[in-house]
Amino acid sequence: MTENRYEKHCPCTVSELREFRKLGEIEGTILEEAAAAKETLERNQWILTAEKSGLLRLAGMMGFFGAEQMETEELREEILSRWCSRSPYTYFHLQDWLDGCVGAGNYTGTLERESYRLRLVLELCVKEKREFLQKHLRKIIPANLVLQVNLNVNTHGKLHRIRHGEMKEKGLTYGGIPFEILPEEEGNSAVSGKKLLQRMRGCATIQK
Repeated sequence: MTENRYEKHCPCTVSELREFRKLGEIEGTILEEAAAAKETLERNQWILTAEKSGLLRLAGMMGFFGAEQMETEELREEILSRWCSRSPYTYFHLQDWLDGCVGAGNYTGTLERESYRLRLVLELCVKEKREFLQKHLRKIIPANLVLQVNLNVNTHGKLHRIRHGEMKEKGLTYGGIPFEILPEEEGNSAVSGKKLLQRMRGCATIQK
């Protein structure tokens, strides 16, 4: 397609003229550019092969803004997770979708059937997806489910009760305290740091 087709249809005596050779070179360049543009356009029709420009176009069609700051492969993964989302009629379907969106091991999910509550706890490595999950899951989970999306961190209100010496004695770090281990203070009866550490003693998920 990128051959100088103009020259092929000219008599030999004409194609040897400098002006016609120049026209042939220009035609070849134009055809090469057209072929490259067509190839890019075809690739941009599909999420798996699209370049950054094509992915940004798809993101705009889906109402996903702020994609310009994302890397190409990160944006591709984000668009795929949104494009392939279906209403999770079962909890297992929801787990599969979350594995693809945030990655298996980067979250814990609990479906509290008695209170109709879906509780998710995200690891800090995927904290930037918290806002998206709050909005997107609200659209695809049943309307009567209460949605709660937390980060796997412990607030100062919990950690200030534990002394540094007590942490060092147990060989624990603040980053190694699971989100679900530390309870909130109830009323004026605050749980002491020593009691909190006693509660942690039998927890298998503590990182030492």
